[in-house]
Formats: sequence, structure tokens, C-alpha cells
Amino acid sequence: MDRAVISAAVVGEAERMLAEGAKRAAISARLGVTPYVVELIARNRDLRPADTGQPLVSKHRVANPSRGIDAVTIRMIRRMLAAGVLRQGEIAREVGVSSNMVAEVAAGKRLPVSTWRPYLQEGERFLPEPIRCSVCRANISVIPCRACRARREAAAKKNV
Repeated sequence: MDRAVISAAVVGEAERMLAEGAKRAAISARLGVTPYVVELIARNRDLRPADTGQPLVSKHRVANPSRGIDAVTIRMIRRMLAAGVLRQGEIAREVGVSSNMVAEVAAGKRLPVSTWRPYLQEGERFLPEPIRCSVCRANISVIPCRACRARREAAAKKNV
């Protein structure tokens, strides 16, 4: 049985699916990892950020999203700092970020940026740049507009 390599991307996707309430067996099948690995990801408190009272993801729009760091990378840096084996410069080289970024994570000044996209439904596609819907004026990154569809469905339920 072929299994996927357990990378930061796989761990991040598993955590996102767990947060959305997906069944662990479904996560295992979708990501190509064993149910044991999914259980470890779900239970491992060392992988999750400490409860500092700060939000887990910055609510502010990032001017240049390519400069942001995802939650998995932040957790990896925090784990390396907690281990205390490597210096901040060595951690920066290992992870592929600047030493200033590692210092900001260590000081608690750097929050992760959400990099995941919503799942597409039948007939939808992503836009390269977000735009305003011509009907409801909502800021959208998936077409057709999900806000307009939700309003149509709500009106249909109300009329029934």
C-alpha cells in the first residue's frame, strides 16, 4: 500500500480538515496517510501554537501575501526553538526564512497567514485576482459568486 510522505503540507491539510470537522478516516483516505498518523496530528499538542490569547491567524490583509508565513511553518519554528538545539540563524536556514522572521516568531510578534483556499464546487473556478461581483458587489475570488447563490437559495427556501 503506497502512503504519502508526511510533509508540512500534509500536516497542515490534515489540521485544516480536522478543524472543519472532517472524519479522521476520510482524512486518512484523502491524504494517503494511515489513520494512526491522523490521530497523532489530532492529539499532538506540541504541534499546535500555545494559547497566548492572540488570534492564530492575522485578521489584517497582507499587502504582499508571498511575504506571509503559513501556520505550519510557524509551528515548525516554534518546535525548533523549544527544542533549544539550534540557534535562530540555523533555524532560519533550515526552515528557509530570514533570521529576523525567526526572532519575531520567538518574540510572539509574527502571526501566521492563512494560505488555504476553499474547496470548489461543480462549475466553480478561482480568479487570479479578487474582484467585485457585478450583482451583489461582494468581493469574490471564486466565480460564479457564492454570495449571490446563497441569497438565491435562501429566497427559494423562504418561498417554499
